[in-house]
Amino acid sequence: MYYCVLFLCIFVIVPSEADIKSSVSDADYNEMPLLFHVDDYDRCMALKQKALYCSVTIQLSPFHTNHSKVWKTIEKVISNEKYYRHDRLRHMICVRQFCPSTSKKISILKHDETSLKDEISECYSDKYAHLDLNGSVTQIRCETDQPRYSLDLLDICIAALYGVILLFLIIGTVYEGTARLKTKEEYEALTTSTCGSIISCFSLIKNWKRLAGKSTNVDVRPLKCMNGLRTCNIMAVILSHTFILSLAVPSVNPTFLETASEKPVYMLVMNGTVVIQTYFVMAGWLLSYNFFKIFEKEKRLKISYIILAFVQRYIRLTPCLALVIAFNATWLYHLGSGPFWDKIVGDEYRNCRNNWWVNLLYINNYYDFQNTCMLHTWYLGADTQLFILALLVMALIWKCKKYLKVIFGTCLIVSFIVPGVVNYIYDYDIIVRYYPEPLYRIVLHVNEFRLMYITAHTNIGGYVIGMIFGYIYYAYKDINVFNKRFYQLLWWLFIWGVPLTVIFIAHSFYQETYVPSRIGAAIYTTVGRNFFALAIALATFGVTQKIGWFLRSCIVWSPFQIMGRITYCVYLVHLSLIRIRIGQGRTPVYSSVYTLLTSTLTDIFMSFIFGLFLCLFVELPTSALQKLMLPEMKNKVDRNAQKQKNISIAIISNNDHQISKM
Repeated sequence: MYYCVLFLCIFVIVPSEADIKSSVSDADYNEMPLLFHVDDYDRCMALKQKALYCSVTIQLSPFHTNHSKVWKTIEKVISNEKYYRHDRLRHMICVRQFCPSTSKKISILKHDETSLKDEISECYSDKYAHLDLNGSVTQIRCETDQPRYSLDLLDICIAALYGVILLFLIIGTVYEGTARLKTKEEYEALTTSTCGSIISCFSLIKNWKRLAGKSTNVDVRPLKCMNGLRTCNIMAVILSHTFILSLAVPSVNPTFLETASEKPVYMLVMNGTVVIQTYFVMAGWLLSYNFFKIFEKEKRLKISYIILAFVQRYIRLTPCLALVIAFNATWLYHLGSGPFWDKIVGDEYRNCRNNWWVNLLYINNYYDFQNTCMLHTWYLGADTQLFILALLVMALIWKCKKYLKVIFGTCLIVSFIVPGVVNYIYDYDIIVRYYPEPLYRIVLHVNEFRLMYITAHTNIGGYVIGMIFGYIYYAYKDINVFNKRFYQLLWWLFIWGVPLTVIFIAHSFYQETYVPSRIGAAIYTTVGRNFFALAIALATFGVTQKIGWFLRSCIVWSPFQIMGRITYCVYLVHLSLIRIRIGQGRTPVYSSVYTLLTSTLTDIFMSFIFGLFLCLFVELPTSALQKLMLPEMKNKVDRNAQKQKNISIAIISNNDHQISKM
């Protein structure tokens, strides 16, 4: 909760850009050619057969050896990574209006990209001749009045699938809803029969009651704080993705991002991505805790437990994921248009058409990431891979219970060593730097992001720390560990001091006085994220121990319980919604604290609305069917006790992807 509140501080404490010293004067900066330009898209498309709207990258170069003042300014600016490449103009032009000389050749140029590049390059060279600059088109992407993609068989099939699901929901809701009007005995008879139980799984009324239900199990009630953590964390994730995608399109004021790294408060966004460790911590915690609960009654390990745990998790996660991927690969592109549409939405559409299967195998964080479908679902791949690894560790603990501390200790040491060693060997940067150019390309080509941030082996620490605290919670949930005020004071200092230090220390890494150190980068990479995860785990454990005052009151707030249960669906849909909103833009974006705030709040609201629909329409029916179709994991355990346990855990987690329900 605290880091979500801190993120909001961005919108309260904002230094003025006038206080930031630039390497060039404002007058010299403004003499450079306009970095971004967007012609009127709809007016161009109104030209019908003569419409030709192109997104072009113009590479500037000096005409003469004796460089002009403007070119010297450009050279000075582009030598600093904090600035955009001002020698590469990103313009979106209506060719007929921008280059009037091409008006009679539009029909020819539509089919001859080489000639089109030459014509536009000539126009730009003429335009900037007074600045002694030459312009050459290096990249081009054009649209005409004809749609780039028309409806095909796959689009129709996916629409039919959605229609079938909707039909099932209507039938299930009517069937189970009318049964509620009958006596209790008649209701039980109608909804527990083989056919009736399946139909009832699709009842929106029943699933809403499941979603809004409250836990009555004292044993797991303290864990409801995790729903509050999920809610705050997904808001922080949406904020981060809104920030990234808002800056992946042309900007009216590029200096906003160029000076952002000079402002310490913006480290909450630019280095706040470490909050993803919260999810790994909760995943490891719940898997470990559920396993130890089984240890109480089940003395023998069966390989079927491990296999069934993975199968149940896969079935729980995949239907929602598959349907969102199907939407992105079909109907997403047909929902809008605009100068930014093909860049923001079109690439996603094409990637999902080609690489949808990679996501369903949960290897998308390793395979062809630069052309990944649903960029944000790298986490699901990493989490699934760590889940399999954690199952093997828990199986080892089950076999060798007396070596539990040794096994956990070894895993913890390995989790600290691996990220640092990888970072040191490949000499990666100390952080993922959110500079203008990488953000404009949605950080897909940044090595530190692809090879250190999203991989499973560099995120082992959060999962292991979660597993250890799952055991600590299991062993000490009935013992008051923080029985002294001194311990509580240390708790407060650690859970606030460590995360803030991990996040804000990055400000010094962005300064020109920072001297890169290979070993320093390795140490920060492993210590920073793992200590952040440790702080989250300790904060959660403290709340389960009923300390935390206002912090505890916030994260156990009743609305957060429902919101927390739909965070998996919110996580799946939010980036598509952000893409639609930004992709439909018609003018360059004006970036400011206020616009980012309003955009983030809009995205959060829309994401929770559509996440709720996905949860009620797909996730909850799937989980209900899963209980009917798959055998219980503990056949030898008393079924009444097992049923009560499953219900209690489900009430807290709502079969969320973080829960490894046993």
